[in-house]
Amino acid sequence: MKVKEYKETKDMTYYWDLTAMKWRIETEGLKLLMEGFKEKKVLGRKCHKCGTVYVPGPTYCRKCMIDIYKIVEVSNEGTIGAFTVNLADIRGNPLDEISIVVCVKLDGSDSWLMGRLTGWDDWRKVKAGMRVKAEWSDKPKGTLSDLLNFVLIEK
Repeated sequence: MKVKEYKETKDMTYYWDLTAMKWRIETEGLKLLMEGFKEKKVLGRKCHKCGTVYVPGPTYCRKCMIDIYKIVEVSNEGTIGAFTVNLADIRGNPLDEISIVVCVKLDGSDSWLMGRLTGWDDWRKVKAGMRVKAEWSDKPKGTLSDLLNFVLIEK
């Protein structure tokens, strides 16, 4: 069965309850990511067998099921794969300031990072496929908050 791919951005209005979800990040991958953040870099691991690059980098390849050790740096620039526009809080009350959260596939990585998007003037013009760049804290400490936002790259 062939799945039809849509290039157009779709509007979806739903309420999602994330309290039932369980999140797991291997601690070694998160430690590696934070080491890179101290230097305003994004570090991951690359599988020597299939070439897949993971950010955050787990210690095993999820495709080949082998241990991976090669540490690689990926670009601070990437492409928006998905995003959500937050117009209201969890109770439906309008927000004073609209925010956009994006899933970004950084150049050189095969996985996604999430973050806030800045640099937009009309949220209706934000589309999947737009290019972004990481915006870093002036004094990084090796924490998740070192990656402040993703900023639209003007072309």
